[in-house]
Amino acid sequence: MEKYLNTALKAVAYASLLCREIQSKLVSSDSITKKDKSPVTIADYASQALICQMLNEHFPDIPIVGEEDSGTLNQPGNKPLVEKIKSFLVGWDDQQIFEAIDLGNGSAENLFWTLDPIDGTKGFLRGEHYAVALALIENGDIKLGVLGCPNLNFDEHNEGTLLYAIRDEGAVACTFSLDKSVSINVSRQKAEDKVRFLESVESGHANHDSQAKIINAFGQRKASVRVDSQVKYAVLARGNAEVYLRFPKENMPDYREKIWDHAAGVIIVEEAGGMVTDTRGESLDFGQGKRLENNKGVIATNGQFHDMVLENI
Repeated sequence: MEKYLNTALKAVAYASLLCREIQSKLVSSDSITKKDKSPVTIADYASQALICQMLNEHFPDIPIVGEEDSGTLNQPGNKPLVEKIKSFLVGWDDQQIFEAIDLGNGSAENLFWTLDPIDGTKGFLRGEHYAVALALIENGDIKLGVLGCPNLNFDEHNEGTLLYAIRDEGAVACTFSLDKSVSINVSRQKAEDKVRFLESVESGHANHDSQAKIINAFGQRKASVRVDSQVKYAVLARGNAEVYLRFPKENMPDYREKIWDHAAGVIIVEEAGGMVTDTRGESLDFGQGKRLENNKGVIATNGQFHDMVLENI
């Protein structure tokens, strides 16, 4: 796994720094108020192109299951977007960008990468939290995961955080430069401590009404930690919250989570000592293609509160 991890770390670190640069230069008040999604669109494509190119260079035989393709981007009316992407991917031409993005159109086979180039669109546009997420899956089992969280502080110097885990080897948080690192573990509450829930800033596909009922069943608790994207998994793995719930909306009963929205975060939480299942207590099945077809919703906890959540459900 080390050879895979080294490339994955570099790819996610480079892409995270690129996304941070795009966010700092292009995101403005118009991004939210005028619903201008062009900054995150540029970052999304640039991030996928960069990561896919690096993975394919080192592991050309391993398919990549990514979120984006170049179909929409490769249209005459989107030439300005392509030019913006090229201003950040210096030296790349149009065809290189399209081909690199489409390296992420692979199929979920026995061994494959799954990539979310930017998880947390609205967090990115607010100038807040988002994640770059990459995982390696073999026969339905997540073997390693890397999360780049550019706006999640590693320490008092306000550096972004890179988190990673290899199955059965624990979880680690480090700086993007990889010069500082620390093993991470979920929190273990004492009897007098109050539980901290993770909740989304945006509603998205979540069912906040159902989640509120479960949260209220815990009685007194600390204020919820509100962040979007797989940064929630990072916060849980670092011990800064204990429970993350994601229920599908009532009007979307057939909705199934996409694998790239969870794979990297799941292995990091599990290797940090936590537990992740669906709302029935079943393990998440990453061997069913691009979606978690056999699962409904997600529960991630420090392990201590998992049974209580399931009982309340």
